[in-house]
Formats: sequence, C-alpha cells, structure tokens
Amino acid sequence: MNEFQKEQDVAIAIAKEAGKIMLEYFDADQQVETKADNTFVTVADKKINSLVIQRLEAAFPKDGIIGEEESNAEYGMGRRWVCDPIDGTHAFIYGLPSAMFSLGLVVDGVPILGVAYDPFLDKLYTGVKGGKSYCNQKEISVSNLDLESGTLAVTSSVQSWAKKPHIQKLIDDKIRMASFSGAVLKSCLVARGKFTGYLEAGINPHDLAAAHVIVECAGGKVTAMDGSALDYSKPFKGAIISNSVVHDKLVEYCK
Repeated sequence: MNEFQKEQDVAIAIAKEAGKIMLEYFDADQQVETKADNTFVTVADKKINSLVIQRLEAAFPKDGIIGEEESNAEYGMGRRWVCDPIDGTHAFIYGLPSAMFSLGLVVDGVPILGVAYDPFLDKLYTGVKGGKSYCNQKEISVSNLDLESGTLAVTSSVQSWAKKPHIQKLIDDKIRMASFSGAVLKSCLVARGKFTGYLEAGINPHDLAAAHVIVECAGGKVTAMDGSALDYSKPFKGAIISNSVVHDKLVEYCK
C-alpha cells in the first residue's frame, strides 16, 4: 500500500463515475456550447467537473481543486487536485472515442498521483510518484525506440501544424507522426510504449497533471518544451512527453 492509497482509491472511484457520464452522453444530446477561447464544452464536461469537486471536497476538505470548467481554488503551493473532466472534448463531440477523464494530485507544484480513464475501452491508467505505472492493474512501460524507428504523437491542431516550425523540421527529417484529438490518450500511449513521444505546444496543467505521473512512473520523461521542469503551482503552456530516449532530440527540434 502506498502513502497516497486513499487518494488513489478516491480518484479511481471518481474516474469510474466520470466514465459512466461520458458513455451516457457520447451519442446523446451533449448541449454543446462555445467558450470564450473558441473551444467547446458539453453538459457532460460540466457534470463531471461538478462531480469531481463534490467527491473531493467530501473526502479531502482541505485540498484545492482546479478543473478545466470549474474550480474551488487558485493555482499555488500545497495540495491541489487538477482535473480535466473530458480531455479531447472535440473528439467526444465528433463521435471519436479518444476522449478521456483525467485527475492528478499536485503537491507544492509537483505531480504526485495520476489517474486517467478511457471509458470506451475500459482502460484505467494509474501512477504514484516513486512507484510503477499500471493499465488495468498491469504494469506498463515506455518503449526504448529512437525517433527514426518509432512513431511520434503530435498536436491535432491544424493551426499549430501551420505555425510551429518544429513540425516542419520533423516532416523534413521523415519522422513518422500521428495526429488525433486527445492529449491524455496520447500521453498514456507513450507510457504504454506505443509512441516514442508526444509534442504539444498548447497543453495545459489540467491536460497533463495525471499523465505526467503515469508517464514518469512508466520510465518516461515530461518537461516544458525547452527541457526545463514544469511547475504546476501556476499555469503553463506546452510540454514534451517522451520515452526518455528521444527527449533531448525533441528539445532540440523545439528550439
């Protein structure tokens, strides 16, 4: 039993509840709205975010909770739960089953625990800092492939493809790439060894908090795009997620 067993048990229970809501609304009236940043939000996003706050406030009343749609605290030091109720909302709306639930515990700006759930394939990813990563209780690990031998996941944003010079560099060097909606799924697939890495200039703390732990516990590496450590006590944009083998090369591509 790990030091954060209660936290992990609560997070897993919440993830399973969230998964049921995702499945309930996947092919139903999602009541889609457009937010100020021109991204979408559904009634399922809102219901799951509210559920997370309700469950965590009951279990850990002193902890802060930062959700993509609703929060009860600001970024800062101490204990913060960071949640993306539906990561890959666009995929969810379009009927593509690559959306996932994500919930991470951050202590003093460092991700400590991660739970991510894919309700479509019923795959539950877990990790606690200092331990191993698991998918449905089976240990997982990153690949040992280099960039030329494996496949790199990249952003699903067409605008980013046009604006980011590192994408063109990768194309010029004939690096095999995969692009689809779902930052958490792509990160978890790095942890499982399916991708060598994942580059995402637009990723946020709520997208990455849980996956950060899962990837690192699987033997991978997660940093800012310049290779520096990520600080979850404040908002940030962009990250490199990798199997460790290709990390330095990816930092070079992003310079």
